[in-house]
Amino acid sequence: MAFPFYWMLATSLKSPQEAQQAQPIWVPERLKPANWRVAAQLGAAGGTPLWGGYQDGRSVTLRIYTDRMGPEPQVFIPTAVGAFSDPRAEGTQIRTRYQGDHWEITFTNASGESFRLLPAVVLLSKSYSSYRPELPPDAVRSSGDDWRLEWVNLAPGALGYVFHNYREAWLAAPFGQYFFNSFITAGTQVLVGLLLAAMAAFALARIEFPGKNLVWLMILATLMIPGEVLLIPNYILLSRLEWINTYYALVVPWLASVFGIFLLRQFYLSLPRDLFDAARIDGASYWTQLVRIALPLSIPGLVTYGIFTFLGAYNALLWPLIVTDRPEMYTIQRGLQVFIGEAGSDYGALMAASTLAILPIVLGYFLAQRQFIQGVARSGIK
Repeated sequence: MAFPFYWMLATSLKSPQEAQQAQPIWVPERLKPANWRVAAQLGAAGGTPLWGGYQDGRSVTLRIYTDRMGPEPQVFIPTAVGAFSDPRAEGTQIRTRYQGDHWEITFTNASGESFRLLPAVVLLSKSYSSYRPELPPDAVRSSGDDWRLEWVNLAPGALGYVFHNYREAWLAAPFGQYFFNSFITAGTQVLVGLLLAAMAAFALARIEFPGKNLVWLMILATLMIPGEVLLIPNYILLSRLEWINTYYALVVPWLASVFGIFLLRQFYLSLPRDLFDAARIDGASYWTQLVRIALPLSIPGLVTYGIFTFLGAYNALLWPLIVTDRPEMYTIQRGLQVFIGEAGSDYGALMAASTLAILPIVLGYFLAQRQFIQGVARSGIK
């Protein structure tokens, strides 16, 4: 359990080349404190020490240490794929000179605009027997007679360097809307689902009526139907109701839960019958018995069912994938797919977004773990 979690965290801090290497990298370059100092210096030169930037009129100087003075490196600012021009490339003045034991490459922003990132590419001759950039490049590739050194941001700042993938992932998609949709969907399922399951379980546990056992068996029998079998009928029904791409489609089909009814019924059956008999003698209605006796004594079970329901709704992928195709209705799990495309996956950003997605789950578990453990122990669920 700890290893996959560490691997996700480590990958969320890796550069694209580190994330895609076959040989595992346990400590990414962005986790090494020596690089934080350099990133802060470069960030301060371009913008701020913490979050960097490439402000108008500022100059950022990168040093590459070599064993001798050889061929002058070729430096340029790459243009984004599909873009005809980039004001950073057109408005940046680049100057290189050799000083003692290193090349100094100075980028000066003369575009009249400020930018968040300063990408850069340096072509360094392979005739150098050794070289060492003061800030490790995010990718090193072979390009003919040169080494192609690439940086996604040469003025990152300390926090911008370490949390580069987190910032880019957050800006790549409307994750605020995704979180809102997930919490609205999961919260509604928990609240309404608890109400329905509590009433149904109480009726099956404490109210005598004809055919009670048959009804209970029919409810249990629905557990035998695989959920995948119901996908198409449910979709057709919601489509005819014109609920596709609405919160109704995300919430309504999952409000009634057989698992919740079963769990709470077991709780109610474990309560002393004398409590309910005494209440009936005093004239209490079934609703009063449920609200005043059953529910207060079933808090661990309610919390357990609430946690299971929230986890199921929050982590759901297949159903939101079927009933939503508009980005404003995506849930957080559906939204993670923006980092998976036909050209490949951005694993660093994907793991950063995944880390943000599981944070509410981890915090919720630590806050409610006592009731969760009690609920599982008392209901006999393993």
